[in-house]
Amino acid sequence: MDIIKTGMNKCQIIFGDSREVLKNYISAADLIVTSPPYADARKKHYDSIAPTDFPDWLQTFHEPFWHCLKDDGSLVINIKDKIVDGVRHRYVWKAIEKLAENGWFCIEDYIWHKPNPMPGFWPTRLRDGWEYCFHLAKTKTPFINQQNVAVPVGDWVNKRLQKLGENDLARHNSVNESGFGRDISKWVGKETVLPSNVLSIPLVGKNKGHPAVFPVELPAFFIKLLSRENQLIIDPFAGSGSTGIAALLNNRNCLLIDNNMEYCHLAQERLHAEAGGLFTEVSVENYIPPIPKAV
Repeated sequence: MDIIKTGMNKCQIIFGDSREVLKNYISAADLIVTSPPYADARKKHYDSIAPTDFPDWLQTFHEPFWHCLKDDGSLVINIKDKIVDGVRHRYVWKAIEKLAENGWFCIEDYIWHKPNPMPGFWPTRLRDGWEYCFHLAKTKTPFINQQNVAVPVGDWVNKRLQKLGENDLARHNSVNESGFGRDISKWVGKETVLPSNVLSIPLVGKNKGHPAVFPVELPAFFIKLLSRENQLIIDPFAGSGSTGIAALLNNRNCLLIDNNMEYCHLAQERLHAEAGGLFTEVSVENYIPPIPKAV
């Protein structure tokens, strides 16, 4: 991943419940990018939520997430389904649909393709090689900078453009009458193209001290695509701090929240080790609830 050293940013790590912490960050963030605890997973590390209860549990974060985002901000949730009694439980889709019922627009579904999935054997299925990344927003037109994630167009374009036929010099509709059309001549001189919504990123190959570390490249993609430089990125289930590292490497500020103090300190250590020199301040704080006003 390219490292951008254009400024010094800050990262705040808070030990506490993000539903309470985020009340202090109204309209503060460009982007929330996170991976909440999966249903009935990692019981030794976080409170376990049953698949049937997960959609309602996730809704308890709806208002905090909504209010901490700018009007053109985005929410990206990385999550996967679970096998229950031999079949896929669709708690993930039910949770996303429930967010949509509360006003979130489902802008896009991304697939995180894992080229190195964990080995194993299951009687009726194969290895899990992908996970969902859902992009939601408060508006149908959230901030996006697609050129920030553009990729090289590839050598094929040079060969294809060497001999342009008559049908290549203007929009030409598909011969099978599908309604699709193209103008090949518009590719002349282009060096980049937009990537697809399938992100091929290997799993983290070394132990980071957390049971579910996602690769820094995953949040980095969405940070570059859906946020502005020097603005705030929030991860309300911060874990080992991958989102914070991605934010600092890409010249953004970050707020990391986790209800496990051990992981807060682990995130702080990783930020210093993997993003050292790219920030002016990294601190771990306890969330202190406000004192109720006397009636």
